[in-house]
Amino acid sequence: MNDLLYRNLFSALPELSTERLLLRPYREEDACDVNEYTSTEEVSRYLRWTPHLNLRETKGYIEFMRKRYQKGLHADWAIVLKSTGKVIGNCGFTSVDVTNECCELGYVLSPAYWGKGYMDEAFSAVLSVAFRTLESNRVVLRILEGNEPSCRFALRHGFRLEGREVDSLMVKGSYRTVLQYAMLKSEYEK
Repeated sequence: MNDLLYRNLFSALPELSTERLLLRPYREEDACDVNEYTSTEEVSRYLRWTPHLNLRETKGYIEFMRKRYQKGLHADWAIVLKSTGKVIGNCGFTSVDVTNECCELGYVLSPAYWGKGYMDEAFSAVLSVAFRTLESNRVVLRILEGNEPSCRFALRHGFRLEGREVDSLMVKGSYRTVLQYAMLKSEYEK
């Protein structure tokens, strides 16, 4: 991965299409849809952020993402149902290490859409971007211990557990253990 690939991708984040979903940059008008799931404890339980208190906070998050797009920095795609145009989650890059050709992916989905395969579609599209477009050598997922559905998701997508970082992350006032899953480009290509 080189800096030019990184800047080209994130300065004009492309739309990605799957069978049922459109992944695209966030828009201001997405705030109400996004607030529906970001304001629930169920969604943020295993994440660093707390539920959004109001629509203004959600609008601030969307503005933050839009500024990252403008600066050409790694960011999330909004996950949109093609059938309705509703934003039901996000998937994207949590961090990118250009020098070491490694990136971390993250994802969030509204509980109303869990268990329907939507995140499988979205994640597969973003994983393809990581390995094929950015030419990453390595992709990691960092999952808080106890988030069993996310751990199963990682394994189902071919990631392997590499280790545990005991009490390595302060989350909502207490130290949490992080499980690191990874996949190499050679493993992805198999």
